[in-house]
Amino acid sequence: MKVERMRVDKLYQQKQLVEWQQQDYRDMNLKLKALYDNVFNMKLQGTYLKYKATGTMPSGVSSDNYFTAIAGSTAIPGDYSVKVTALATSAKKESSGSISKILQGTSLNYPIDTTTNNQFIISVDGIEKTVVLTQKNYDGTAGNTLTDLKNDIQAKIDALFGANQVTVGLNGSSLTFQPAGDYKPSIVLKDSPTANVLESLGFQNGDYYKINPNAPLRTEYAKFTNNPFGADYIIAFTINGKQFSFDLSDTGAEKNYTLNDILSKISSDPDANVNAYYDSITDKVVIKSKDTGISSSVSIVNTSGNLFGSSGALQVDTTNTVYGTNAKITFNGIDIEKTTNSFTLNGIQFNLRQTMTDTATLRVESDIDGVVANIKGFIDKYNETIDAINAKLSEERYRDYLPLTDEQKKDMKDTDIKLWEEKAKSGLLRSDSLLSGIVDKMRQALYTPVSGLRSDMDSLSEIGITTGGYWEKGKLHLDESKLRDALAKDPNAVAKLFTVFSDDKNTDNDGIAVRLYNVIKSGMDSITDKAGGGDYQLYDNSLLGKQVRDINDRISIMEDQLKSIEDRYYRQFTQMEQAIAAMNQQSMWLSQQLGMGGQG
Repeated sequence: MKVERMRVDKLYQQKQLVEWQQQDYRDMNLKLKALYDNVFNMKLQGTYLKYKATGTMPSGVSSDNYFTAIAGSTAIPGDYSVKVTALATSAKKESSGSISKILQGTSLNYPIDTTTNNQFIISVDGIEKTVVLTQKNYDGTAGNTLTDLKNDIQAKIDALFGANQVTVGLNGSSLTFQPAGDYKPSIVLKDSPTANVLESLGFQNGDYYKINPNAPLRTEYAKFTNNPFGADYIIAFTINGKQFSFDLSDTGAEKNYTLNDILSKISSDPDANVNAYYDSITDKVVIKSKDTGISSSVSIVNTSGNLFGSSGALQVDTTNTVYGTNAKITFNGIDIEKTTNSFTLNGIQFNLRQTMTDTATLRVESDIDGVVANIKGFIDKYNETIDAINAKLSEERYRDYLPLTDEQKKDMKDTDIKLWEEKAKSGLLRSDSLLSGIVDKMRQALYTPVSGLRSDMDSLSEIGITTGGYWEKGKLHLDESKLRDALAKDPNAVAKLFTVFSDDKNTDNDGIAVRLYNVIKSGMDSITDKAGGGDYQLYDNSLLGKQVRDINDRISIMEDQLKSIEDRYYRQFTQMEQAIAAMNQQSMWLSQQLGMGGQG
């Protein structure tokens, strides 16, 4: 069977060589695609007509803190005066105050004894510390009042967290805890494992300040300063004319909705056109238009429940409509208003950051450095591509190294297999006519002068781009000083050299980049026709793809033939074994008969 198997193995080896060659072609196509993408940009005038804008304050420092400016290809070089007098803003409504209820304990009665149990734990913004109170018996006498108790708690918390972090207060005969400033951290009171006094102060383990916007409103409502619900637990309102309704009753579809769920529904509605969110830093809700400018607005009408309104749970006023404001800029002495902080004037893209009291000078000038960088990038990518293709065209072919069969691999080390296959894969595109033709056409596209341009600016050599010696096989070199001189004298002429486009079929009239782009596209198409487009193709109808399918068909036929031969051999072997067994039996019988005859 090994002899019979050799014919099939040769087909597998042939198939492997075709697949390797396919992959080599596709790798070259990826190289060409990267160059193709680069050359696309080189066809655009904006690649060469680049300008830079530099803003300077009267003091000489950059104006970037106030505005940034990017000059486009249509910008006009010169100096401009710029002053930002107003920024565009969104329309915004927000809670008038903290929406979380102050943490308040139950009413206290004298005496309150802290001589033995005088500790509790307080967590501020997740940081836990143990408060140890002065050991006293507060009985209402001078120096032993609830006010004295409150002051002692305040002093101990200040010592632990610093002043102006938590305010301890009295509401009647009840102690209260709340954040001291505009920043509203969470506050949680917990039992101390030893000498716990928390219950004596009117609180239970786990009592906390600050709503949890991710907890169901039905269980969290008591933490709001104002109850969001009416009798039916239905919350309804309109924002910018869009109606919203949420049924949080026991049988309601939204019974488990959280505050953030409601705010998310508002934000995702395109008709409302606002962003709604809970600000955990300030403990407020913000309703803000997605657009800026005087045409943006926020209007709210509360129709059921008590979510919105000055006395609603969110404390967001509903009495009037608020509007955004326009950006205002004085440009070259002319007052201009825009609805956004990002806009374009005279080919200059502005992004406003803050208002100014002084006037800045904005200078727009040619960005030669940027153009040189673009051309250098093109040359590098071209040379990289040419090197890769030339390397494949000159790669050594080792014809004695055929793809290994599975049987051969069994007796080899992984490193030996790798070295062998490197040799076997080498040179599959050596002197390939398709790749050679593409390279030749690319060179021709670069070196042929562009017809219709003036003679001192019709070829790459006029701007400092030349080829090296023949051994470099077409690599480009750049004389940067010559390129910079050409750009300084006539950037439009440099742009035309690359980008001019002719409607006729004479490619000599097309710019360098236009020609090269078309040559690469044609070359990539030819490679795809021969080797296919890769894994993304559902069906490979390329020339090599058809070869692989043809070899697979031949392999399938030969495998069937091998199976038939193998089955025949097995049948013959079985018959032979049966015949030998029968002969052995006859021989034994004869021997027995002869033995018996001798005895007689």
